[in-house]
Amino acid sequence: MRTRLLPILAAAAALPILTPGSAPWAQEPQPTPPNEPAPFMIAPPAQQPAAARPVEPKPQAEPAPAPATPAIPASFAFKPLLPAARVMLEGEGDARSWAFYLTQDEAGADLNLDIAFQNALVVMPEASRLTVRINGERIMEAPIASSDRLKRTSTAIRKGLLRPGQNTIRFEAVQRHRTDCTIASTYELWTRVDGAGTRLSFRNPAQQSRLRSIDDLPAVGADETGQTTIQIVAPSAASAVAANSILAVAQGVALRGRYSQAAIRISEKLPDRVRPGMLTVLLGTGKELRDLIGTLPAEAGVGSFVGFTTHPKLGPAALLVTGESWQDLEATIARLLTGPVSRPTNINRKTMATASWHVPDAPFVSDSQVLRFSELGVPTQESSGRRMRVRAILAMPGDFYANAYGEATLYLDGAYSEVLPGDSHIEIFVNGNVAATVPLNTTSGGLFQQTPITIPLRHFRPGINEIWLEAVTPARSDLACGPGATLPGKNRFALFDTTALAIPNFAKIGVNPNLAAVAGTGFPYSITSQIALLVGRLDVPNLGAAATLLARLAQRADRPFPVDVIGSAAAIGNRPALIVGAAGQLPAGLLPRVGIADNVRNTWPQRADAVVLVPETEGTAVFDAVINRFQGRQTTPEDSGGVAPSTEATRDRWRGSFGGPLARYFISFDRWLQRTFDLSFAQLRSPTRAPTLYEPAEGAELIAAQATDPDTRQVWTAFVVRQEEALEKTVDRLVTPGNWAGMAGKLTAFRSGQDNHILSADSTTFVMTRAFSLANMRLVFANWMSSNIGIYALTLLGACIGLGIGTFLMLGRLGRRS
Repeated sequence: MRTRLLPILAAAAALPILTPGSAPWAQEPQPTPPNEPAPFMIAPPAQQPAAARPVEPKPQAEPAPAPATPAIPASFAFKPLLPAARVMLEGEGDARSWAFYLTQDEAGADLNLDIAFQNALVVMPEASRLTVRINGERIMEAPIASSDRLKRTSTAIRKGLLRPGQNTIRFEAVQRHRTDCTIASTYELWTRVDGAGTRLSFRNPAQQSRLRSIDDLPAVGADETGQTTIQIVAPSAASAVAANSILAVAQGVALRGRYSQAAIRISEKLPDRVRPGMLTVLLGTGKELRDLIGTLPAEAGVGSFVGFTTHPKLGPAALLVTGESWQDLEATIARLLTGPVSRPTNINRKTMATASWHVPDAPFVSDSQVLRFSELGVPTQESSGRRMRVRAILAMPGDFYANAYGEATLYLDGAYSEVLPGDSHIEIFVNGNVAATVPLNTTSGGLFQQTPITIPLRHFRPGINEIWLEAVTPARSDLACGPGATLPGKNRFALFDTTALAIPNFAKIGVNPNLAAVAGTGFPYSITSQIALLVGRLDVPNLGAAATLLARLAQRADRPFPVDVIGSAAAIGNRPALIVGAAGQLPAGLLPRVGIADNVRNTWPQRADAVVLVPETEGTAVFDAVINRFQGRQTTPEDSGGVAPSTEATRDRWRGSFGGPLARYFISFDRWLQRTFDLSFAQLRSPTRAPTLYEPAEGAELIAAQATDPDTRQVWTAFVVRQEEALEKTVDRLVTPGNWAGMAGKLTAFRSGQDNHILSADSTTFVMTRAFSLANMRLVFANWMSSNIGIYALTLLGACIGLGIGTFLMLGRLGRRS
């Protein structure tokens, strides 16, 4: 009998022990994902299979709680930590850090840190490590050795490490390839941290805390996808009297909560279910809210009130905003909720809030400034790998105007080893564009001491800008790639935090239309006194979509917008306007005013065929005349007797069709200009001014369009969704950081599974945003001339002719006549 029990006991001892509230280890095989999808696509967040999702503890039967302290749902026994559905750590070395917020009760509770991650198959587990730090202290370090499934691990957080308010978490990955020693192989290395399984969990559910003051709003956090849902429950939500107050509350809560991605939902009834990352806001008069939830707090029964109240269906707490009347409510919201975060338009901010997805906050550069890497969160570091990459972010103002003129300078402090061959180099990327390349061509190693690297300002844009410094450092030993060659060895490159980025004075003037400025800083709405909001239909879904967009704009502008909800375009008046709705809901004649074909209202929801877009006319009149001479002519092999002519013969025949030898010399001269000066006659073109209305192609889900109203010269921006039933979800996807940053030009069409389609503005208008200054206008003029090289060339030619004539006349009066 004893011998039979021994194997059973041994097998039972080997099984994992599951504590209450913990998730079982998922044994799901997952394919290696491709490269991370392009960030500027509208696509629903990736959903993990049900087996990979953490199992939430089921609510236990409890006695009815006292009215003053109702029970918190058991689903709040954990707190998600990631700012997105997943965080990717790529290459041989990568790190991500961001902030999360805790209440005083949460900071003092017994908490575990749960981590779930998966890595590429080619990652060598013996030399690859994942490290997690909280507030600078290392909490967990584990080998990266889980290519076939999500690896889940949990560790206790010591008491006293967490603090009320802001805390920082940092993920660091050191990865090496199993077999390959090439630079290309470093792009195959990745570790994906899963949002559904990475969280803080309460070891004792009784220690769960409640929100007690407005300062606790950031502690609401986000759900497993990085989204914070603000559920505004207003019994009068469908009436026009409540619209302005709802929009003001949405902006105030989003600003004070500092959420990375806020989605607003509006309803007239209490939600059926609350989850982590969800905040319920009860908005209405005292009578309406008493009818909704019963008894109100004593403070709310005597007048205006903004604070938290407890309710058994609403999680840790619900934000209560109430007053005696709706007029009283508007004044209360302005005084207690949006007033403390209202920033005067004539005062520049110092930083742009990015802590919810990147620490530190981005410095806001409004004038010439020198930023050290230590201020940008880039520490001194050394690399023994083949490719080292670091990231920094900074923000530009909405009236940043340097798309064709000016240069920043990176003063590099670093060193590289003598083991590097001559093809090693440093590349600087700005917003995904290669801005500069520096070769490391000294075979004996070298030291950089404030070495200047020029970075054109044309790669920067209003709002957040990402700067990547990438050191590509292959060694001579990589050519042999013997056993163990991929293991960490001697350091090849060092980057010092004394490296500095110097931003010069740049032109500051507003440009319309420019969706990049809207997405970056909310410009031009950020400098206006009131916005007219026109929605497709005054109902709950449209109001929720508009509130989500306004919350995102307010976060980018760092101030709430006074909004007036109107019923027709005729009521816009002399104000900037926002238009939100499904295509079929908008009135006739409105869409053409922002550059969209009016038939989209009827055809787009059912549209299945792709539309070919005709590009703008380009080229000079000379080239247009030449093209007209051979338009429609095609050459076939039969024209040359059935034998295909050689390349040179074909080229000579085409040259001969361009109007004789004069045209051939003209084309040769144009090619010489391109080779020598990087100029061409095509740059002297005058773009067509013919109005063209956009019709969306297949797959388009949302169009963002901007135009200047010809009558009032005010900016109109429209967000038009294809399907009415998907209005709120489509807008939710738009305000994700990747999609939102993809807006540019006068029109951006977001297409499922495809890159955005962006149309540049064919004509723009300037908006004075600063006091008149000759120094600033000189920069504005220089940038405009650089963007309009044809006019610059003609101006220069006219100046030269004028100088020649003036010189001739002057010498004729002063010289001797023979």
